[in-house]
Amino acid sequence: MARDKFPIRGAVIVVAIVITITLLAAAATAGSATTTAQQKAGTAFVSINPEAGFPLDPFFMTLQGGGPMNASTVAKECEGYVTKNPTVSVDYKGKADMLKVFFYSDGDPILIVQTPDGKVLCNDNTNALLLDPTVTLAKPAQGRYDIWVGSALARDLIPGFLVFTGHSDVHAGRLALQELVKQPALVEVLPQRDRLARAAARVEEAIAAVKSAEKLAPGSGPLIAQVKAEGNLPAPELATGDTYCGGLITVAPSYAFEWSGQAKAIGAMFEGDGDAALIVRTPDGRFVCADDAAGSANLNPLVVLGNPAAGRYLVWVGRTNPTKPVTGKLTVASTADLKPAVLKKQQ
Repeated sequence: MARDKFPIRGAVIVVAIVITITLLAAAATAGSATTTAQQKAGTAFVSINPEAGFPLDPFFMTLQGGGPMNASTVAKECEGYVTKNPTVSVDYKGKADMLKVFFYSDGDPILIVQTPDGKVLCNDNTNALLLDPTVTLAKPAQGRYDIWVGSALARDLIPGFLVFTGHSDVHAGRLALQELVKQPALVEVLPQRDRLARAAARVEEAIAAVKSAEKLAPGSGPLIAQVKAEGNLPAPELATGDTYCGGLITVAPSYAFEWSGQAKAIGAMFEGDGDAALIVRTPDGRFVCADDAAGSANLNPLVVLGNPAAGRYLVWVGRTNPTKPVTGKLTVASTADLKPAVLKKQQ
């Protein structure tokens, strides 16, 4: 039966866990075709060993139903298309009054269960309005159960959830997956335009946070400040442009200085008690940053700005470990020859 229109599913809130390997158990059912298997099942794609009374109910398994073989090769009364080997095999060792198995999807799947005594139970549609199949297993005997999830149509792959439950009130017509997790959908990464807009707003906030700035000119300085880095904002959420800076910072700069005059370079370095990053915003809005002055040989950062323009420079010291602040000395001078003290990675 082809699915032209999806039947309306009622909503029910059920407590569930979605896992990639799930369970099954088995034995007799009403409303399904029963016959003897015409072949011995091969190795399943997933094998599991459940006990009755499993604590997490219902269980889910994500998979694609369908296959190249006619389902009649499993049992002559089964219709549809399946893989040669079963999708799931179960070595059932427990005791239970009932176990219900169904496949929840947007297609027209079929379900086949072979019991330990070789009987095969087939189902195409749970009912005339619900194209998802259901097999209900009453008082299952111990032993191996093989399950195929197939498709009613040839060359049809149907993604969905194979569901196992011991609750009679959980069934394919009332399952509502959107009720299981209430978290609203969010993008994993903000689009570039939105990220830059937010970063630009933070830059304006950072500029407004600076009430005064030290003066630096050729022949003066160096400027020295004690800084404690304990921010939690990833630097890319503030730095605009093409430069990608690392470290965790605060929106407010750690330091600011005014440069006037001409020089070949300005140097800024940080000497701390832990791995840190150094970020400098120039008067024209560019961001220049550094993590380590000499790779793993020196974790203290150094930034050198060639031919510096006159104006205000904003400086951030960021930490790399979100659980531990970094304290140290920030030095700014009108030279490219600064050399921070060596800080090596602790073993």
